[in-house]
Amino acid sequence: MKEPHSILKTERALHKTVNLKKLIGKRVLSKGGKIIGKISEIRINPISLNIEGILVKGNIIKKSMYIGRSYFSHLSPEAIILNIEVSVLIKNKQVIDSKGRIIGRIKEVVRKGTGNDLKGVYVRSLFSRKFFIPESEIEYVNKSIVLKPKYNATKKYFWQSNK
Repeated sequence: MKEPHSILKTERALHKTVNLKKLIGKRVLSKGGKIIGKISEIRINPISLNIEGILVKGNIIKKSMYIGRSYFSHLSPEAIILNIEVSVLIKNKQVIDSKGRIIGRIKEVVRKGTGNDLKGVYVRSLFSRKFFIPESEIEYVNKSIVLKPKYNATKKYFWQSNK
């Protein structure tokens, strides 16, 4: 293909840009490298003409997810890498107290507005008891959720006492 004529003022040269059409179907990865899904749409602001976000489908998410550009870390012709671990994807992970005891599994994620910040999580224990753990009691999130040492765990079984 012949090199097209360029008519530019302050924009980047053609070879320094990414073809958005070719990004459709490419992977979206979390900060830790987990494949979230594939890009199904790229959305732009009709006034500023800047990318506003992407619509992601497939892989580990059941319904589509719209991710805003402020969560993009790197955009390349092969993928978009996010600067976060997506909070809604912690559903069904184990919740462990600071002593290593399994408290239950996350059944619902409650976010602060539409951002990625957690307000807390609803956990279901072994005997189907559902309770809320606020974000302030969560030490860290990885393959499981670990609670802070000061967290007063809800009884897991009716014959156990809170200790």
